[in-house]
Amino acid sequence: MSHRAHDYRYLIERWRAVARKTGIPLRSLGRTDGFEHFYLRTPALTASGGIYFSAGIHGDEPASTEALITWAEQQGRKLRDLPLFLFPCLNAWGLVQNVRLTLQGADLNRSFHRTDIPVIEAVKKAVAGHQFDAAVMLHEDYDGQGVYLYEVQRLQPYWGEALLTAARVHLPTDPRPKIDGRMVANGIHRRRIDRRRFARIGYPEAVWLHLEHSARSFTVETPSEFALELRVAAHIAVIEDVIYRVRR
Repeated sequence: MSHRAHDYRYLIERWRAVARKTGIPLRSLGRTDGFEHFYLRTPALTASGGIYFSAGIHGDEPASTEALITWAEQQGRKLRDLPLFLFPCLNAWGLVQNVRLTLQGADLNRSFHRTDIPVIEAVKKAVAGHQFDAAVMLHEDYDGQGVYLYEVQRLQPYWGEALLTAARVHLPTDPRPKIDGRMVANGIHRRRIDRRRFARIGYPEAVWLHLEHSARSFTVETPSEFALELRVAAHIAVIEDVIYRVRR
Protein backbone atom coordinates (compact mmCIF):
# COMPACT_ATOMS: atom_id res chain seq x y z
CA MET A 1 0.00 0.00 0.00
CA SER A 2 1.15 3.53 -0.72
CA HIS A 3 1.77 5.72 2.31
CA ARG A 4 1.49 9.00 0.41
CA ALA A 5 -1.74 9.48 2.30
CA HIS A 6 -1.59 13.29 2.33
CA ASP A 7 -0.48 13.67 -1.30
CA TYR A 8 -3.62 15.00 -2.96
CA ARG A 9 -2.07 15.20 -6.41
CA TYR A 10 -1.15 11.52 -6.21
CA LEU A 11 -4.62 10.66 -4.92
CA ILE A 12 -6.24 12.33 -7.94
CA GLU A 13 -3.76 10.67 -10.30
CA ARG A 14 -5.04 7.35 -8.97
CA TRP A 15 -8.64 8.43 -9.45
CA ARG A 16 -7.85 9.52 -13.00
CA ALA A 17 -6.45 6.05 -13.63
CA VAL A 18 -9.67 4.51 -12.27
CA ALA A 19 -11.69 6.80 -14.53
CA ARG A 20 -9.67 5.79 -17.59
CA LYS A 21 -9.88 2.09 -16.79
CA THR A 22 -13.62 2.11 -16.11
CA GLY A 23 -14.79 4.78 -18.52
CA ILE A 24 -16.48 6.62 -15.65
CA PRO A 25 -15.87 10.39 -15.98
CA LEU A 26 -14.01 12.13 -13.17
CA ARG A 27 -16.13 15.27 -12.90
CA SER A 28 -15.08 18.58 -11.39
CA LEU A 29 -16.72 20.14 -8.35
CA GLY A 30 -14.71 23.30 -8.96
CA ARG A 31 -11.71 24.81 -7.19
CA THR A 32 -11.63 25.54 -3.48
CA ASP A 33 -8.63 26.67 -1.42
CA GLY A 34 -6.40 26.29 -4.47
CA PHE A 35 -7.38 22.70 -5.26
CA GLU A 36 -9.81 21.23 -7.74
CA HIS A 37 -12.26 18.76 -6.20
CA PHE A 38 -13.96 15.90 -8.01
CA TYR A 39 -16.72 13.32 -7.99
CA LEU A 40 -17.72 10.23 -9.95
CA ARG A 41 -21.19 9.04 -10.81
CA THR A 42 -21.33 5.48 -12.11
CA PRO A 43 -23.51 4.66 -15.15
CA ALA A 44 -25.53 2.18 -13.06
CA LEU A 45 -26.84 4.97 -10.81
CA THR A 46 -30.39 6.18 -11.35
CA ALA A 47 -32.28 8.99 -9.64
CA SER A 48 -33.65 6.59 -7.04
CA GLY A 49 -31.50 4.11 -5.13
CA GLY A 50 -27.79 3.51 -4.99
CA ILE A 51 -25.18 4.63 -2.49
CA TYR A 52 -23.41 7.90 -1.67
CA PHE A 53 -19.82 7.58 -0.43
CA SER A 54 -17.62 10.46 0.66
CA ALA A 55 -14.17 10.78 2.17
CA GLY A 56 -11.72 13.43 3.28
CA ILE A 57 -14.09 16.05 4.61
CA HIS A 58 -11.58 16.38 7.46
CA GLY A 59 -8.01 16.57 6.20
CA ASP A 60 -6.46 14.83 9.19
CA GLU A 61 -8.39 11.61 8.51
CA PRO A 62 -6.37 10.09 5.64
CA ALA A 63 -7.53 6.48 5.91
CA SER A 64 -10.88 7.66 4.57
CA THR A 65 -9.51 8.89 1.24
CA GLU A 66 -7.04 6.02 0.99
CA ALA A 67 -9.76 3.44 1.61
CA LEU A 68 -12.13 4.80 -1.02
CA ILE A 69 -9.49 4.91 -3.77
CA THR A 70 -8.01 1.53 -2.80
CA TRP A 71 -11.43 -0.06 -2.93
CA ALA A 72 -12.24 1.59 -6.28
CA GLU A 73 -8.94 0.35 -7.74
CA GLN A 74 -9.78 -3.18 -6.62
CA GLN A 75 -13.10 -3.15 -8.48
CA GLY A 76 -11.75 -2.53 -11.97
CA ARG A 77 -14.50 -2.30 -14.57
CA LYS A 78 -16.97 -3.89 -12.14
CA LEU A 79 -17.25 -0.40 -10.66
CA ARG A 80 -19.44 0.57 -13.63
CA ASP A 81 -22.11 -1.91 -12.54
CA LEU A 82 -22.48 -0.53 -9.02
CA PRO A 83 -24.94 2.37 -8.49
CA LEU A 84 -22.69 4.88 -6.75
CA PHE A 85 -21.97 8.55 -6.19
CA LEU A 86 -18.33 8.89 -5.07
CA PHE A 87 -16.66 11.95 -3.55
CA PRO A 88 -12.93 11.12 -3.29
CA CYS A 89 -11.90 14.04 -1.06
CA LEU A 90 -13.98 17.04 -0.01
CA ASN A 91 -11.18 18.97 1.72
CA ALA A 92 -8.02 18.75 -0.37
CA TRP A 93 -6.27 21.66 1.37
CA GLY A 94 -6.91 20.06 4.74
CA LEU A 95 -5.61 16.70 3.51
CA VAL A 96 -2.35 18.24 2.29
CA GLN A 97 -1.91 20.22 5.52
CA ASN A 98 -3.06 17.32 7.72
CA VAL A 99 -5.65 19.49 9.46
CA ARG A 100 -9.35 19.08 10.11
CA LEU A 101 -10.53 22.45 8.82
CA THR A 102 -10.41 24.35 5.53
CA LEU A 103 -8.06 27.21 4.71
CA GLN A 104 -10.77 29.60 5.97
CA GLY A 105 -11.10 27.67 9.23
CA ALA A 106 -14.46 26.08 8.41
CA ASP A 107 -15.41 22.61 9.59
CA LEU A 108 -17.16 21.33 6.47
CA ASN A 109 -18.89 18.67 8.53
CA ARG A 110 -20.71 21.38 10.44
CA SER A 111 -21.55 23.47 7.39
CA PHE A 112 -24.14 21.69 5.25
CA HIS A 113 -26.81 24.19 6.30
CA ARG A 114 -24.74 27.01 4.79
CA THR A 115 -24.95 28.38 1.27
CA ASP A 116 -21.63 30.25 1.13
CA ILE A 117 -19.13 27.37 0.90
CA PRO A 118 -18.37 26.51 -2.74
CA VAL A 119 -17.48 22.84 -2.33
CA ILE A 120 -20.63 22.15 -0.31
CA GLU A 121 -22.80 24.01 -2.79
CA ALA A 122 -21.18 21.95 -5.56
CA VAL A 123 -21.99 18.70 -3.74
CA LYS A 124 -25.59 19.80 -3.29
CA LYS A 125 -25.88 20.65 -6.97
CA ALA A 126 -24.29 17.36 -8.03
CA VAL A 127 -26.72 15.18 -6.07
CA ALA A 128 -29.84 17.30 -6.60
CA GLY A 129 -32.80 15.08 -7.41
CA HIS A 130 -31.20 11.88 -6.11
CA GLN A 131 -32.63 9.68 -3.38
CA PHE A 132 -30.12 7.13 -2.11
CA ASP A 133 -30.67 3.82 -0.38
CA ALA A 134 -27.68 4.57 1.84
CA ALA A 135 -25.04 7.22 2.44
CA VAL A 136 -21.68 6.44 4.04
CA MET A 137 -19.25 9.06 5.28
CA LEU A 138 -15.74 7.76 6.01
CA HIS A 139 -14.03 9.40 9.00
CA GLU A 140 -11.36 8.89 11.65
CA ASP A 141 -11.02 9.71 15.34
CA TYR A 142 -7.71 10.64 16.94
CA ASP A 143 -9.00 9.44 20.32
CA GLY A 144 -10.53 6.27 18.91
CA GLN A 145 -9.82 2.93 20.56
CA GLY A 146 -11.41 0.96 17.74
CA VAL A 147 -14.05 1.36 15.05
CA TYR A 148 -17.39 2.97 15.84
CA LEU A 149 -20.19 4.54 13.85
CA TYR A 150 -23.15 6.86 13.91
CA GLU A 151 -26.36 5.52 12.42
CA VAL A 152 -29.31 7.83 11.91
CA GLN A 153 -32.52 6.20 13.10
CA ARG A 154 -35.01 5.50 10.35
CA LEU A 155 -35.33 2.17 8.56
CA GLN A 156 -35.27 -1.13 10.43
CA PRO A 157 -33.67 -3.56 10.81
CA TYR A 158 -30.67 -1.41 11.57
CA TRP A 159 -27.35 -2.19 9.89
CA GLY A 160 -24.87 -0.78 12.38
CA GLU A 161 -24.08 -4.03 14.17
CA ALA A 162 -23.47 -5.86 10.90
CA LEU A 163 -21.17 -3.12 9.61
CA LEU A 164 -19.07 -3.23 12.77
CA THR A 165 -18.92 -7.02 12.53
CA ALA A 166 -17.45 -6.65 9.05
CA ALA A 167 -14.90 -4.09 10.28
CA ARG A 168 -13.97 -6.24 13.28
CA VAL A 169 -12.06 -8.62 11.04
CA HIS A 170 -9.43 -5.87 10.90
CA LEU A 171 -9.91 -3.69 13.97
CA PRO A 172 -11.71 -4.02 17.31
CA THR A 173 -14.91 -2.17 18.05
CA ASP A 174 -14.34 0.93 20.16
CA PRO A 175 -15.21 -0.07 23.76
CA ARG A 176 -15.93 3.41 25.12
CA PRO A 177 -19.44 3.89 26.58
CA LYS A 178 -19.40 7.61 25.79
CA ILE A 179 -17.81 9.36 22.80
CA ASP A 180 -17.82 13.13 22.33
CA GLY A 181 -20.29 13.37 25.19
CA ARG A 182 -22.79 10.98 23.59
CA MET A 183 -23.74 7.52 24.81
CA VAL A 184 -22.48 4.69 22.63
CA ALA A 185 -23.58 1.04 22.83
CA ASN A 186 -21.16 -1.55 21.44
CA GLY A 187 -19.60 0.97 19.10
CA ILE A 188 -22.87 2.45 17.81
CA HIS A 189 -24.43 5.82 18.45
CA ARG A 190 -27.88 5.51 16.95
CA ARG A 191 -29.34 8.96 16.84
CA ARG A 192 -32.51 10.79 16.04
CA ILE A 193 -32.17 14.15 14.35
CA ASP A 194 -32.68 17.05 16.73
CA ARG A 195 -33.11 19.98 14.35
CA ARG A 196 -32.70 22.52 17.13
CA ARG A 197 -29.37 21.05 18.19
CA PHE A 198 -27.99 20.97 14.67
CA ALA A 199 -29.29 24.45 13.96
CA ARG A 200 -27.07 25.51 16.86
CA ILE A 201 -23.90 23.52 16.07
CA GLY A 202 -24.21 23.26 12.28
CA TYR A 203 -25.38 20.49 9.97
CA PRO A 204 -23.08 17.50 9.40
CA GLU A 205 -23.04 15.84 6.00
CA ALA A 206 -24.93 12.83 7.39
CA VAL A 207 -27.75 14.98 8.79
CA TRP A 208 -28.17 16.85 5.51
CA LEU A 209 -28.28 13.55 3.62
CA HIS A 210 -30.78 12.08 6.07
CA LEU A 211 -33.08 15.07 5.70
CA GLU A 212 -32.73 15.53 1.95
CA HIS A 213 -31.38 12.51 0.11
CA SER A 214 -30.87 9.18 1.88
CA ALA A 215 -32.92 6.43 3.50
CA ARG A 216 -29.97 5.37 5.67
CA SER A 217 -26.95 7.40 6.78
CA PHE A 218 -23.76 6.18 8.45
CA THR A 219 -20.69 7.99 9.71
CA VAL A 220 -17.90 5.45 10.14
CA GLU A 221 -14.94 6.26 12.40
CA THR A 222 -11.63 4.38 12.49
CA PRO A 223 -8.96 5.00 15.17
CA SER A 224 -6.29 7.18 13.59
CA GLU A 225 -3.52 6.02 15.96
CA PHE A 226 -3.76 2.45 14.61
CA ALA A 227 -1.87 1.27 11.52
CA LEU A 228 -3.02 2.86 8.26
CA GLU A 229 -3.37 -0.53 6.55
CA LEU A 230 -5.79 -1.75 9.22
CA ARG A 231 -7.86 1.43 9.15
CA VAL A 232 -8.13 1.26 5.37
CA ALA A 233 -9.08 -2.41 5.51
CA ALA A 234 -11.78 -1.71 8.10
CA HIS A 235 -13.28 1.07 5.98
CA ILE A 236 -13.23 -1.17 2.90
CA ALA A 237 -15.01 -3.91 4.84
CA VAL A 238 -17.78 -1.45 5.69
CA ILE A 239 -17.98 -0.20 2.10
CA GLU A 240 -18.40 -3.74 0.82
CA ASP A 241 -20.97 -4.68 3.44
CA VAL A 242 -23.12 -1.64 2.69
CA ILE A 243 -23.04 -2.46 -1.03
CA TYR A 244 -23.99 -6.05 -0.27
CA ARG A 245 -26.96 -4.96 1.86
CA VAL A 246 -28.23 -2.46 -0.69
CA ARG A 247 -28.01 -4.92 -3.57
CA ARG A 248 -29.33 -8.10 -1.95
